[in-house]
Amino acid sequence: MATLKPTLTLQSDAGDLSSDELNFTVTDSLTIGQDYRAIARTTVSTVGASNIIQPTTTGATYYLYVKHTGTTDGSTATTENLGVELTGDVPFGVLAAGEFCFIPIGGGSFGVQLQAAAGTIVAEYAFFVKG
Repeated sequence: MATLKPTLTLQSDAGDLSSDELNFTVTDSLTIGQDYRAIARTTVSTVGASNIIQPTTTGATYYLYVKHTGTTDGSTATTENLGVELTGDVPFGVLAAGEFCFIPIGGGSFGVQLQAAAGTIVAEYAFFVKG
């Protein structure tokens, strides 16, 4: 078993939104098993079923990182959104160029599919199966 140590920091200035600033950090220690996928890139089309991410160990919970690189081919910019869905076309997230998510998925044979709103998008991803 290995350990994954994610850290999330949310910080803002007050600006025109309010007189309160947001400033906190949360760190966790997650036990992960042998099944994982280090950072990889894939070109995502408008057909979500063609862009499925799922560990070979079905039924296990896994931690998933997905980032919209903001490109169509690694160098050409795009502002199209990247849909993040459960397999079966059940959307639960939308990433704009440069945005990312890190979430636990599992409790069944859930896979995640990525779908470009239009054209193609290069997405970066990694997953780590919970140990």
